[in-house]
Amino acid sequence: MTEGVISFSLLALAKKQEIGSFYKISMDFNQVRYFLTLADTLNFTQAAEKCFVTQPALTQAIKRLEKELGAELVHRDGKNTELTKFGESLRGYFEQIERAKRLVHSSAKAITTSQRPELNIGLTNTVGPRRIMKFLDFFHIAHPGISITLHDLSPESIPSMLALGELDCAFCARGRHLTHALIHIDLFEEELIVAFQAGHPFAKMDKVPIAMLAEQRYIDRLHCEFRKELLALYFEISLELNIIYRSQREDWVQSMIQQGLGVSIMPRNSLLYDGLEYRPITQPDISRTIGFVTASGAKTFPVLDLFISLVLDYDWESGH
Repeated sequence: MTEGVISFSLLALAKKQEIGSFYKISMDFNQVRYFLTLADTLNFTQAAEKCFVTQPALTQAIKRLEKELGAELVHRDGKNTELTKFGESLRGYFEQIERAKRLVHSSAKAITTSQRPELNIGLTNTVGPRRIMKFLDFFHIAHPGISITLHDLSPESIPSMLALGELDCAFCARGRHLTHALIHIDLFEEELIVAFQAGHPFAKMDKVPIAMLAEQRYIDRLHCEFRKELLALYFEISLELNIIYRSQREDWVQSMIQQGLGVSIMPRNSLLYDGLEYRPITQPDISRTIGFVTASGAKTFPVLDLFISLVLDYDWESGH
């Protein structure tokens, strides 16, 4: 298949070019692929072998690209090859072009075979939907042709499901289940709060000392990733909880709190029901880290590359 030609505008950074002016650049996808391969290997011979072309052909393609851009991308000093500052500054743009090209190819294949590009994303059942949902909508607006399936899972099942390809990626709290087999990206900190029924005496307080939980009927969340750590903390400070109910169902826990059957510690973003109030916990303050995980060493694909790129670029604190 013959590679097409791509045209776009780049900010002129080369010598003798006015900063802030724009130039129309035309190049083919082969040049982009050759440059990225050379940037990875820093060796013309190896890059040519990886691209299945002769070394002179690859060298000439790089020279044509440099001539088109008006500045050197690669500096050769004997056997040593390195990217120039100009080449390094454009590397990210070329990577975006390559990802976009792969997505176009996969989308075209999906259309001709009546298959829609899709992602299978895992969510541990204690991760609240608010921030994740906002991000997924942000992704969908940018890439409306991609279908997303969300899978409810336990933290312990994440490594095996990613390794087997049953999941492409997952959002979860940092915990014991994270291993060297996973690549983990921290996204945001989330405080753990005490949730209670509207009108509860805790509503009159700015913060609730953790010792005061001993005076309340308590609902134990069995799927909490940090349940063992919390129980150890209670034991350390000699706090004896009056546990009335235990449940694996987050919706049941919140319904019971809503009906005044007890209080519980939970992540701030997990609160979904009307009629629930909350306060931060003091002595000590408690928080957790929500992150994004993929399988280490696993081969990615265009749609997942786009998703990961947006996860990295997204402002998780402000939500855009």
